[in-house]
Amino acid sequence: MSANQRRLESSSDPYPVSPTLEKDIAANLHLYSLLSTVEQDNIQASGELGDLEQQLSRMLSLHSRVSTTSSNAQQHTAAQSQIISAFKKIGAGACGAIFAQDGKSFVFKLSKTNDESLWNDYKMHTRTSSAFGKWEFTEIKIPEIYFFVPHDDPRYLEQNPELAEGASQVCNLPANVLVSERIPPLAKPTRKLLIEKYCAPRIKQAALSDTANRDCLVRPYLGSTQGKVGGLFFSLRNFKMHLNQMVDLQLDVKSIASRMGTAMAIMHWEARTDARDVEFVFGSSSKKISARLSLEELEKIQRPTYTGPPSYITEDFFHRSTDLWLLDFNQVRTITMDEAGVSQAVEAARINDPYLPKPLGDSSTEKIIWNAFAKHYIWAADLILADSQELLWLPRLFIRGLIEAQEQKKERDSH
Repeated sequence: MSANQRRLESSSDPYPVSPTLEKDIAANLHLYSLLSTVEQDNIQASGELGDLEQQLSRMLSLHSRVSTTSSNAQQHTAAQSQIISAFKKIGAGACGAIFAQDGKSFVFKLSKTNDESLWNDYKMHTRTSSAFGKWEFTEIKIPEIYFFVPHDDPRYLEQNPELAEGASQVCNLPANVLVSERIPPLAKPTRKLLIEKYCAPRIKQAALSDTANRDCLVRPYLGSTQGKVGGLFFSLRNFKMHLNQMVDLQLDVKSIASRMGTAMAIMHWEARTDARDVEFVFGSSSKKISARLSLEELEKIQRPTYTGPPSYITEDFFHRSTDLWLLDFNQVRTITMDEAGVSQAVEAARINDPYLPKPLGDSSTEKIIWNAFAKHYIWAADLILADSQELLWLPRLFIRGLIEAQEQKKERDSH
């Protein structure tokens, strides 16, 4: 299969037609029975946005460029020239705590317990990244995964006493360590607008001055319309943005749903995992500065000389783009290519945070993004399983499983 044939692009409109669609209908696999009936296929804007909403919409749109002169960006830039930089905790979860250094594109996840959950994170992260790479799917980014340090090998923490010192306050050492690429947080202008838009006035100043809010990633909850404003607690760490809020900002939720559909198909049918508890987040990508010379330019230089960027730094924190990232693989498990594997994948999707669009929605927007998700999921699965025609019914069984799970939920809620 050629590289062009391998490449999965999910943001095209109209959606790519499955290469087996005619066979699908002929074999009574009924793709269209998995879709919602909706009069139009485009989400209609509810009205003109205010100035704040226009700016926030632009900054949260995928691949948008954001420039910042914030003290945080200056701090990251200055830290690149330091030999030693303090470690700080930037996040925590069930699996462990996450540490980072200013100016460094690494994160260090240390386990809370010395079981194999972080080792599973390492394996499943690598497995998923490899599957995305095989299909050249770049519309959702995955952090680079670097290496793992077991808790019973003390040399790494001995060689990095600053990490051990920072981690000792929240972790029981020695601990397992997983080193991967850091997802840059959303830039300060975006963070300020999020606070201005969604934070209650009485705690707005506290939110602006809270240094923890610098570590801002936004979770797009396409499967929830429960977004509210003005709660007693506000944090930009893993900020939850619900479908109704994204629609209010006129974000391209249909494209986001399409990307999620393709990503889930790759995780299920190429990586052969259940994608349990993975997270989708809006984060930044900082510009890596490259001053690489062409061969012709290099041959004109007569003696060894500096050829790096004029700024003498390797990463530009002042210019970022907004991207959709996939992370957190510690609970992911492998699946079998049969009904049992599909049931496992459906259960994982059912208990995950509501990133994925839900079927049987009441509004036209919910129906449109469900259709986009389901179509791209089936399309990508058909490409991946092109040489295994006998398995093509399994991706459809997964979509049907999501529908049935939602039907059961609606039935329970009605009583």
